[in-house]
Amino acid sequence: MADPAHPRPAGSLPGRPLSTARELRAVPAAHLLVVMTYALGRGGGNRFDLYRWATDCTHPEPTGALDFGARAPHEFFLWTSAARTLLFTAMFSGAPGDLQVIDISDPASPHLVGAWSPPVGLLHSVTVTDGGTAYLSLWTGGLLVADASDFIEGRPAPMLRLLTPAAAALPALRAGNVHSAVPVPGRPLVLVTDERYPPACPYGPARLVDVSDPAHLRVVATLAAPENDPASCAAAPVGTYTSHNPTLTPNLAFISWYSSGLQVFDIADAGHPAPVAEYRPAGGSPAGARDPQLGVTQALTWSYPVLRDGLVYVADINQGLYLLRYQGPHAEEVAAGFREGNSNLSAPAAPPAPTSAPAPAVAGPVVVATASAARARPGDDGRRRLVAVILIVLAAAGVLILAADRLRRHRYNSLS
Repeated sequence: MADPAHPRPAGSLPGRPLSTARELRAVPAAHLLVVMTYALGRGGGNRFDLYRWATDCTHPEPTGALDFGARAPHEFFLWTSAARTLLFTAMFSGAPGDLQVIDISDPASPHLVGAWSPPVGLLHSVTVTDGGTAYLSLWTGGLLVADASDFIEGRPAPMLRLLTPAAAALPALRAGNVHSAVPVPGRPLVLVTDERYPPACPYGPARLVDVSDPAHLRVVATLAAPENDPASCAAAPVGTYTSHNPTLTPNLAFISWYSSGLQVFDIADAGHPAPVAEYRPAGGSPAGARDPQLGVTQALTWSYPVLRDGLVYVADINQGLYLLRYQGPHAEEVAAGFREGNSNLSAPAAPPAPTSAPAPAVAGPVVVATASAARARPGDDGRRRLVAVILIVLAAAGVLILAADRLRRHRYNSLS
């Protein structure tokens, strides 16, 4: 990624037969890579594989593994501190022990330290804050908040303690499923996504939830892509227009939205979130290489977006890995540092040094682009100069933003 406009393969790890390497996380400070695999058929593997590297991160070496046997893991949240590193693993099975907490502090000897069974629903995913507050996405069972401090503090016989009574769980939407729940940094809010597979019209939106009183969770706003309007999704190509995985800054929500691509919202006013940008990957794969189960759309944007030093990394099932730049409201929250929604590794950039003169007001629309191409829309002079620089640097990659799309989606700032 040294040249963001021209990413290139630098190393690889072998796959496992009849298996999918479904998720991974890296802990750069520990030179550690965690890969979660689950079986696609008899003979496949359900396991964590841990790798480490010395000086070259493109050639990690196996260092440890944990095998789940016949039981498949579904998602995991990586939690790390100076003292320990834990994998909060959602099995998404409905069986006892739907949460498996694995200690990988010694990567050569990963081991189970505890388990928990939800009182309602199936545990799809879990997010754990530095302080040990856990947000539990329970599919049809809704959202619960719990105290996971026993695990993160290394207490014997650890337990998960509910802060939300089971009977007071934030319910899933009608015909929907609580997929992910990620806290908004520094604010008593959690963004919850709703996943619905076809046929479903309208598809699942996202919601901002007030968690200041964990015993009484309260929805404050709904975030929607264009196709979440029943009239729009009825007329749209067959697809899966549902929210999926979010990454948050204090005032922005970056959400992968399957057929609606990457959707970006300004959430500074929690009661009135505003869509500010979208990007729908297209053209990188032939029709025959696309997922056949989720519709005919070119975009099927899936991953937790990763924000690192001004770039947005997002993976699309059909189109591959994309590197994007975001410039618009609260762009300073993306310009440096690191954030991603499925670990506690996020490290915001240090605040800028104060200046003697107030910053000038910036008017005009958002400019968002891939690392390989950009086109500015009219805005203030400073923004036009900035975009001109981007165009000069990236002109070799070409420019394509259709005017018709600008008219059709006037509320959004297109990405290309």
